[in-house]
Amino acid sequence: MSTEAESIALALLAFGIYWGVVEWLKRRGTLERFNITAYGPVLMIRTKKGLKLLEKLSRPKRFWRLFADLGLPAVFVGMIFMFSLILIADYVMLTTPPKSPSELTSPRAALLLPGINPFIPLVWGAIGLAVTLVIHEFSHAILCRVEGVTVKSLGIILALVPIGGFAEPEESEIMDRERTKSSARIRIYSAGVVSNFAVAFVAFALFFSLLPSVQPALVLVDDSGVVQGRIVEVNGVKVGDLEKLKNALQNAEIAEITIERDGILEQISIPAVMGVKVIGLYSEDGEKFPAELAGMKAGMLIVRIDDTQITGYSDFQRKMQETKPGQEIEVLVYENGTFRTFNLTLAGKGERGFMGVYVSTFTSIDGVNVFHSQLLLEELKSVPELVKSFGGWLYLIAMPFRFQGFTGPFESLFIAPQWIFWTLNTLYWVGWINFYVGLFNCLPAVPLDGGRVFHEVFAKLLSRKYGERAEEISMKVVKFFAFIVFFSILMSITIPNIGGLI
Repeated sequence: MSTEAESIALALLAFGIYWGVVEWLKRRGTLERFNITAYGPVLMIRTKKGLKLLEKLSRPKRFWRLFADLGLPAVFVGMIFMFSLILIADYVMLTTPPKSPSELTSPRAALLLPGINPFIPLVWGAIGLAVTLVIHEFSHAILCRVEGVTVKSLGIILALVPIGGFAEPEESEIMDRERTKSSARIRIYSAGVVSNFAVAFVAFALFFSLLPSVQPALVLVDDSGVVQGRIVEVNGVKVGDLEKLKNALQNAEIAEITIERDGILEQISIPAVMGVKVIGLYSEDGEKFPAELAGMKAGMLIVRIDDTQITGYSDFQRKMQETKPGQEIEVLVYENGTFRTFNLTLAGKGERGFMGVYVSTFTSIDGVNVFHSQLLLEELKSVPELVKSFGGWLYLIAMPFRFQGFTGPFESLFIAPQWIFWTLNTLYWVGWINFYVGLFNCLPAVPLDGGRVFHEVFAKLLSRKYGERAEEISMKVVKFFAFIVFFSILMSITIPNIGGLI
């Protein structure tokens, strides 16, 4: 049994034991005595603590009503965006489903649980989730008190680990049409989403304003991109970027590289040959392309094309963009201490010449990969500009797939005081989880906040024509949307993993 399978088995065993204990305590009446309700393995733990604070926070009623009203358009924008995204995802999933399971499509990736979701770190994710839940539920509770609705208790939802929080209002008061107006209910339902968006905006604004405090680093990485150490000096010269690295190696035969690994300085000595590594040869329907026909193979280092020195991926890409189909080029490569020259007649890919190789995006010194994190840092800094477009919002939603904060291997790619990394990690995950939870709750599906807001607004619009039937019609529409949303979520998890189950 693999390590991952063992971990899953242990987790299931622990959950089974936990569930058994919950059922035993429920039957004994112990849970009820402590005002705890069990729904299967899920516990709702209530408390009266915090209700006095709630009263104080809800006193500026005009402010909270204005806050909820101004944020309502954002709820509908999020509703349209997320529902459109669901429909697009359904179309893609049905027409071009993933051929095999992956970490992106695993059931764990669908859960917003730090440490379980492979893209959300345990500590920083837990901080972000805790802040998100407190903000969301407290906002509902505050607007309840603003609109005169009783809040019976506050609490957390537990399923072995905390998975949510709640404010328990007096539902009969909310649903009493004479006591609570439709506009008040809309404010109550939308308060959590609006507050999540507000916190996300503030957290991201602080994150991007603090980002210039981080400097990119030059690091050694293996072929899969795992950091092996930070480069401190090359041939006695401190280097912080690729240009300084090139200068340090100019006219040198040997590269004496000092790296820092886990706080310890180490030195390696390799031939001072820079280039871009060939990691594969392109083929199409069995057809061979110029590089393979000439005898090139994976592992070779391309160091020059014609008279152009190739010191990395950008040099290679720039040079190849200048070529044309049918053009003859001379390629100098390095392998196992030997230089070789290949003469190629380029194939065509559109209007550009095509050699027929896959190359690494890393700069390579005698096959040792070097990565400079400047590009990643610039990508992060560009996010505020990206969100002006639909694609930018998609990028923001999927951001943790590419960047999990300045933690683990990502921290090694940058230089900054430790407190800067901690602050940025907190802001990043507080911002992203608030943003995602807010967006998800915008979906027009009960029991989500967006579904309740949509129901109230749609019923109000229909009431002019259908009178008392408006409530019933509106609820049927919302339930239909709920079916689409939850069926889509189930499909997005099931379809990519069917191949792995068959």
